Amino acid sequence: MIPARRASWILLLLSACFHPTYDRPACGPNGECPRGLLCSAQQRCEAPGADLPDAGSDPIDALTTACASRTLYLNFEGQKLTQGPSDATLNQASWMQVGSGTVPRYLASNTMRATTIQTITDGIRAQLSQFPINVVTTRPASGNYVMIVFGGQAPQVGSAFGSANNQLDCGDLRPNDVAWISDNLAPTQRVINTAVGAIGFGLGLTGTLDQNDCMCGWDNGCGLNNNTACTLGSPISRDPNANQRCAGLTTQDEAATFHKAFCE
Repeated sequence: MIPARRASWILLLLSACFHPTYDRPACGPNGECPRGLLCSAQQRCEAPGADLPDAGSDPIDALTTACASRTLYLNFEGQKLTQGPSDATLNQASWMQVGSGTVPRYLASNTMRATTIQTITDGIRAQLSQFPINVVTTRPASGNYVMIVFGGQAPQVGSAFGSANNQLDCGDLRPNDVAWISDNLAPTQRVINTAVGAIGFGLGLTGTLDQNDCMCGWDNGCGLNNNTACTLGSPISRDPNANQRCAGLTTQDEAATFHKAFCE
């Protein structure tokens, strides 16, 4: 017979060996993971924000699930857009200054295209992992989703801005935003930071004056620091002189706004 103390240690070791947080399968081709897990920047399915569940809790219930209210769809494969009330499900963008336009495939002739796309996708996932937001590169079959279309130049999509565009949506009244990012934007960290800012603009966040904040440079004179990942202020002052503003608002809690839009 095994002594009681020794038996308890064996059971503890066995439970650790089979604990689901240590079983980290590879992500699917579009970042898919089993329920309760999120694809990490290392392309492994993990439980973000929790190394182990609380003592005495059920291991599966303790895992953190991806936010389900909205998905973020990164479209690198080209897309025809038409001018109209912004709606990713209809490929309509209200910021367009032409009736229709076609975004070509992102970096279509670049030999490093696949690597660059993976780096951008991983970077956006990492910067939004605090929520966590489900980031995919294949169009969702259902539900609300924000679409960022990457590729081409401003005249091809009728953008008034040369590098990126989205419609400021004060109060986040339209859940299926359509944003655009040019393929001449560089370096890669700038693309990632701009993508996060584009999402925020569509949620009603406006330009700030903090050069490390993701909303710096959104139709104001702030110069974003693109040497590092941008941050989401909680809270932070809005630029009172930004060209596009939301009436009556002087501050914004950017992290809370992202959480409300994608997780509640």
